[in-house]
Amino acid sequence: MKRKAGIWFSGIGFLWMIPYIFTIVMNGIDTAILNRSPDVEDYLPIALSVQIPEDYKLEAIEAQAVIARTNLYRRLQEKEKITEILGEWAEDLKENPGWWKIPDSVYEKAAEETEGKILTVGGELKLVPYHEISSGQTRDGATAFHDEEYSYLKSVDSSIDKESPSYLNSTYISVQQMPSQLNIEEREESGYVVSLTADDNLLEGESFAQGMGLSSSDFTIQKIGEEIRFLCRGRGHGVGFSQYGGNALAREGSTWEEILEIYFPAMEQSDYIELGI
Repeated sequence: MKRKAGIWFSGIGFLWMIPYIFTIVMNGIDTAILNRSPDVEDYLPIALSVQIPEDYKLEAIEAQAVIARTNLYRRLQEKEKITEILGEWAEDLKENPGWWKIPDSVYEKAAEETEGKILTVGGELKLVPYHEISSGQTRDGATAFHDEEYSYLKSVDSSIDKESPSYLNSTYISVQQMPSQLNIEEREESGYVVSLTADDNLLEGESFAQGMGLSSSDFTIQKIGEEIRFLCRGRGHGVGFSQYGGNALAREGSTWEEILEIYFPAMEQSDYIELGI
């Protein structure tokens, strides 16, 4: 899940990024890299501008900054090219009609105030997922990804998400476009669908939700007339950081450190310099 938002163009120290971003969007990432190659910290406000709303509390955006930095360093450590990563962000920007608008400087501030901070597991960089709104409880990583490698992603309470105006979402699909028999076979403890059957086929819940354009894989199925109604709870895959929940905690006075400790209790808050990354 990616937040479509305007690019950040604020701060005297980052004014040079204006032509840099215009070059990315208009002429391609390779041309931009040839013109200027900023360091990793300079990329963070760009990442945040496509990942989280600018009107969220600073502490929630700071939590996202640590997540974004961790994922960026992990991808670079796995030998991905920065040109490819920035190219993805540029594509996200081009999908938003207002990409050229100047948003609040909160993205720059969040990056600066968390400079160098990352999340690790036993001193190693791992995937740190995030989503917009959970169904009220985030998912266990090993269960969601069907792999014990992600057991460091624990299911935690995020019941405040139920107060979001976007918590419930309905999608209606014509009966003629659906299998004759569609049944949920298994749910996770958190409520998300693990598997379902479509006629004689066994389907994976998250893949089905994404393929059908559902807002999440925590859904119920109801036939209404000539349509099938999917009532979904939450937005996104439900693993890791709930941005809505994090923002609610920030409004209550939690710091970014406290927010990340709640959503990633099995991960350590580290500094990439100390780890020699």
